[in-house]
Amino acid sequence: MATRIWRLLRSSRAQAIVLCSILVAACGGGGSDGPSELPTPAPTLTLTASAATVAQGDTVTLTWTTTNATSCTASQGWSGTKPTSGSESTGPLNSTTTFELTCTGPGGSVSRSTTVTVVPPPTVTIDTSATSVPAPGTVTLSWSSTNATSCSASDGWTGQRATSGSEEITPLLATTTFTLTCTGIGGTSAPQSTTVTVTPPAGGNVIVTGRIQFERIPYETTLGNGLDPDNLVLSPARGVVVDAIPAESSNPPPPPLATTTTNKEGVYAVAVPPNTNIFIRARAQMVKSGSAPTWEFSVRNNTNGNALYVLDGTEFNTGSGVTRDLTAGSGWGGTTYTDVRAAAPFAILDTVYQAKELIHAVSSVSLPPLNLYWSPSNRPATPICAQLGNISTTFYLSGNFTDSCGPLPEGIYILGDFSIGDTDEFDQHVIAHEFGHYLEDKLSRSDSIGGSHGAGDRLDLRVAFGEGWGNAFSAMAMNDPVYRDSFDRVARDFNFSLELDTGTAEGWYSEASVGEILWDLFDPANESGDSIELGFGPILDAMRNGQRTTSALTSIFSFLEALRDEVPAQSSAINQLRNGEQISSTDAFGSGETNSGGDTLNLPVYRSVTLGAPQQAFCVRVPSGADIDNKLGFSRFFR
Repeated sequence: MATRIWRLLRSSRAQAIVLCSILVAACGGGGSDGPSELPTPAPTLTLTASAATVAQGDTVTLTWTTTNATSCTASQGWSGTKPTSGSESTGPLNSTTTFELTCTGPGGSVSRSTTVTVVPPPTVTIDTSATSVPAPGTVTLSWSSTNATSCSASDGWTGQRATSGSEEITPLLATTTFTLTCTGIGGTSAPQSTTVTVTPPAGGNVIVTGRIQFERIPYETTLGNGLDPDNLVLSPARGVVVDAIPAESSNPPPPPLATTTTNKEGVYAVAVPPNTNIFIRARAQMVKSGSAPTWEFSVRNNTNGNALYVLDGTEFNTGSGVTRDLTAGSGWGGTTYTDVRAAAPFAILDTVYQAKELIHAVSSVSLPPLNLYWSPSNRPATPICAQLGNISTTFYLSGNFTDSCGPLPEGIYILGDFSIGDTDEFDQHVIAHEFGHYLEDKLSRSDSIGGSHGAGDRLDLRVAFGEGWGNAFSAMAMNDPVYRDSFDRVARDFNFSLELDTGTAEGWYSEASVGEILWDLFDPANESGDSIELGFGPILDAMRNGQRTTSALTSIFSFLEALRDEVPAQSSAINQLRNGEQISSTDAFGSGETNSGGDTLNLPVYRSVTLGAPQQAFCVRVPSGADIDNKLGFSRFFR
């Protein structure tokens, strides 16, 4: 020992002082060369319950283990002396209970506790906006619950419902009872009901009722094989406006005798005078005014003065009340369209209906008016002249514009020229993608500069987010991650899946990466690297809050920061998805990002500048592509 210290003394006086101090402390005053007695270790204890949350009357098993303990004593929810390791049933629990265990040994004592939350059975309340209405009535049901995870409707309505919400019920033709039952960890609630009394129509009117439907051309089951026009699907026209119009010639035309909207089965009902000649008109329009949420969506013909599409039935006599159905046909004649394509506007509107339902399932936000412009003459031709059908592609236009022929109103423009080969009225993901741009523009904020893009492109960060958002929103609205876009006169389709990792050009500049992250945030945690399932609510909140107000440009960076602010407890799972797409920055400005997209000039994402001071020169690269100004590297960003 002394020799070792001497060698160290030669190399450093400071070391010698320290080591000599250590030697004195180790040797003690008795001069013994043996080690001092080691301190007695303190006991350790783990205590767990087999379940953290249970129903009233359930039991759980408590399990504990210790080290360096000789005895244990239970307290609070249990009592008595316990062995130093073991398990024990609590017996039936009727209230939230904490179980504490203290264990003692030669080295001291340690205490641990665990709490089991007892959840009582769910409770349900249900109410209606009116208890009595004249036929055909419309009421709004409102409900709430406690301690519930799901609810089920019965009697006058059916199917699963959220644990709280409201729903418009129309038409009511007879007295109806609506019942709701909810379930949760604590069991099943007692069924709760409300009854709406329906009285005869006012003023001696009679009821005309029926169903509005359209023929949807579905996709072939095999990816790439396009649409399947030989196997039409008869679909309800949901939420559309229906008029009962007098069958008389006048200029101007007579106003409707009654107006209503269809329900989610496409059913309508109106009260009209008896023994009167009328016809039923279904508008390609969804309107709700008054209390929030409100909306107004219309499908119009941009090659016919932006006229609203309608479907008129034949004249009939109301008599003492009749049923009158309308069906919008596809116009398909076997190998091409040979008749009026009446179904197209209603198919477009039904995609909007599904997008609206996604939003209003989580929020009562009102949606600004939106026109969707479709014509069988809309073709991919330039320069843009919408009144002639030259619209280049399906797109969303924010704000009014002037094209080569004149004013171009705000809205979504949709391809429809079958002879050219690309029609989009039955391509639901395409329409929902553009609706996503509308939503981003009106409820959030979009800094995208647009332009051509593809899944493998390295894009300007603003474009990458906007297009990735559109793809992901379409998947959420359709509840289908497989994006399909028909072409070649409906015979083929372009497709990709947001559920599959493309592995191509991954990063903050990739619309594929953005879309995959957003979809995985929404969908069940069902794959490696995806441990999160947020649904649409937090995503919409992030878009309406932090993404709208960010001082950065809108990108995946700013969105993820906004989302972490909404659900901070999920930050780790959010970052896991981000990391899986080769994105590393944790703030809205991409600070510390390491993925350069193959060009070191792309980092840092934002360069710092000092106002009023000389700045260092910087470089850009001109990337390849039809729209080079929207590709990665063309623009540099500063803060």
